[in-house]
Parts: sequence; structure tokens; C-alpha cells
Amino acid sequence: MPDQANWNFAGTDDAKAEIRAAVLYLLKDATAGDRADIVLEIIRVVRDAANGLPSGSHDSLDDGMPGG
Repeated sequence: MPDQANWNFAGTDDAKAEIRAAVLYLLKDATAGDRADIVLEIIRVVRDAANGLPSGSHDSLDDGMPGG
């Protein structure tokens, strides 16, 4: 599925509301164990975005252990 960036936010609060809605959507009906996995994946997505990496990329030095 290709990235579909929508930059038509009314501002920072609007963008945060979109993120919150997406997170709630991803977590709905998930069990506790699944929720933890989903949250870790969300963190990876945010980290990639913050580092300017394309969606779905993975830092080969990040083994998932503390300290990266």
C-alpha cells in the first residue's frame, strides 16, 4: 500500500487529532499482548518519520534491544 500523505491539516492540533484517531483505530479490539506489539510498530513508524526514512524501512542497526 503506497503512502498517502495528506498535508491539509488545519494546524498542529488537527494533525495530532488525526494521529490519535489512527492510533485508536489500530488498537480497537486488540488484546493486551497485541496492543503492545501494535504500539511498538507505531513507535517504529514515528521513529522512521522523524529520521526522514521511507515508510516500512528498517534501521539495520536497530535490533530492538534497549539502546538500539
